[in-house]
Amino acid sequence: MRMSEDRETPLKAQPEIPPAPHIADDTMPGEARADIFFAAVKTTRMPMIVTDPHREDNPIIFCNAAFERMTGYKQSEIVGSNCRFLQGPETDKDSIGLVRDAIARKEEVAVEILNYRKNGSTFWNALFVSPVFGDNGDLLYYFGSQLDISRRKEAEEALHQAQKMEAVGKLTGGIAHDFNNLLQVILGYVDLLESRVDDSNRAARRAIEAIGTAADRGAKLTQQLLAFARKQELRDRLLNLNTLIGDFRPIIDRNLGDGVEVRTDLADDLWNCRLDPVQCEMALLNILSNARDAMHGKGVVQMKTENLVSTEEEPLAAGLAPGEYACLSIQDQGDGIAEETIDRIFDPFFSTKEVGQGTGLGLSMVYGFVRQSGGGVEARNVPDGGARFALYFPRARGMVEADHVQLIHEGGGGEHILMVEDQPEVAELGKAILEDLGYSVTHVSSASKAYDLLQHKRDFALLFTDIVMPGGMSGVELARQVRQMIPSLPILLTTGYSDRALDEDSRSFELVRKPYRRADLSGKIRALLEGPNGIA
Repeated sequence: MRMSEDRETPLKAQPEIPPAPHIADDTMPGEARADIFFAAVKTTRMPMIVTDPHREDNPIIFCNAAFERMTGYKQSEIVGSNCRFLQGPETDKDSIGLVRDAIARKEEVAVEILNYRKNGSTFWNALFVSPVFGDNGDLLYYFGSQLDISRRKEAEEALHQAQKMEAVGKLTGGIAHDFNNLLQVILGYVDLLESRVDDSNRAARRAIEAIGTAADRGAKLTQQLLAFARKQELRDRLLNLNTLIGDFRPIIDRNLGDGVEVRTDLADDLWNCRLDPVQCEMALLNILSNARDAMHGKGVVQMKTENLVSTEEEPLAAGLAPGEYACLSIQDQGDGIAEETIDRIFDPFFSTKEVGQGTGLGLSMVYGFVRQSGGGVEARNVPDGGARFALYFPRARGMVEADHVQLIHEGGGGEHILMVEDQPEVAELGKAILEDLGYSVTHVSSASKAYDLLQHKRDFALLFTDIVMPGGMSGVELARQVRQMIPSLPILLTTGYSDRALDEDSRSFELVRKPYRRADLSGKIRALLEGPNGIA
């Protein structure tokens, strides 16, 4: 039991309650009024106590059953003690001082204070203390009513945390948008230089590759920032978890550190599934980071993939519909999950880590992503120690496609492209890349200018437009209006950031995300030009 050092040992026997003094009321004797008062306090559901300031240390002389239930102490442990026995290490000293000063001045006081139950758990207590005076104005008792407001405080903290995360998300999204434009310029010119440097100039090619690798890592970081901020448009695609793990392995190893060994057992015939690869990587990184922390930075993590079938009689996870699933499991050698918390680990803002070491959002984001993907997730302890997380994703029919660059010939044949981009540096780069690929390019700096141009000039083979632009019309709005005006014109969107309102509308158009590489842009354009609405 957690106590403050100045707590006194409770008396084991309840002292006799002194009779109440006469209060001016000719119809009811003072003792009768006292009996009614204590009977009312005893039966109410609100925790209440009475203290006697005339006895040494102002001890509790009466408590009701509700107070016993709230604190976990028996009446024999409560009566005779000062109220400070509910205080502990995290109880705010300033709040205690407010109560102490009010009692010294014989005034009422209301505070919210963190108290401790007998089992050591904490609860937030809305405490109201009021002096009780007799007919002659003498102080008789102090009356204290209490209320456990822990749920309200947790809700307030959750709301505060959500508001803080929303503010951080907006800031992160804005930074990521600008950073993606900078990375677009870097990666774009890397690709242009790479196409112009001869293979014999190894030093130059190594330098170009190093710049490209660093910029690619920066692009991955901004994708993760946008996913954290929930400003990343969710675009699922057909993929295989084995491939995702292999591609993501360098980041996994770097994040977990040298003390953690990652072992894999990947099914050769693993079914494909349809999900957002960025969100899946973030979910995987969240679970692996928790595994590292549970093992204190040293141990073995086992990653396994397998094909499983969920039935109504034996579902793989709670709420999982019957069907075929690709399963990704992560098992660590840590301390495991405490039984009293295992049912809450996916709750938002719930964390078993020390204050300041976790937001309690990591696993809730994992849960939300998996459920949005049509799957399920479960966590359990394993007999030999440690915990196992299993993510189940529905099987998706079809084959994972190779890169467009490998399927479609690169380069244009002089087709005329209308490019809409408000950032001069990005526009100059995009125009250079498209012309280098063999296209004719007309550039405008706003969606409204592009719309006005398309009303009287119809010889464009494709519209290539940024989404987020000033001027009152977004790239998505432009695309919608152009589709109505010229239904046959292929449209390709690009963005380094988009909000949810734009995401829904943009789903009906092809998109290449900034910072895009030369090959990515070429593949997307050729696919559109050679598609059913293209000119080829």
